[in-house]
Amino acid sequence: MTDTDIWERLEAFTREELGRPIFGGPLKLTPSTRLEQDLGVTGLDGVEFIDRWALTFNVRADGFPYRRYFGPEGQKLLSTLIGLFSTRHRKPDLVPLTLGMLAEAVRLGTWDTQAIESAIAIRSADK
Repeated sequence: MTDTDIWERLEAFTREELGRPIFGGPLKLTPSTRLEQDLGVTGLDGVEFIDRWALTFNVRADGFPYRRYFGPEGQKLLSTLIGLFSTRHRKPDLVPLTLGMLAEAVRLGTWDTQAIESAIAIRSADK
């Protein structure tokens, strides 16, 4: 499968999974689109999205680090407030999970956090 084929299939999958925005036209998706920050996919929705993505694209994603990329649903404000007053309860910043990272995993056929994050960082630096 070519990079173009992978992207077209991933874009179609994402549109199908997320539907249409309430306001505005169709989703604007690029390889740099972040699932949580740009598309609002978080918590259990993030887990379900990744599980369906892995199944659809036949990507081995056992051990996928969900907490690295997705925060808890509905608790962001509470977590932020607690973190203001207690450094012990501050959660580390989430790493943005992009559609480009998912496309890279499809190319590899497996989720390899280090390899994928490195490949995406190199591509971003080249631009």
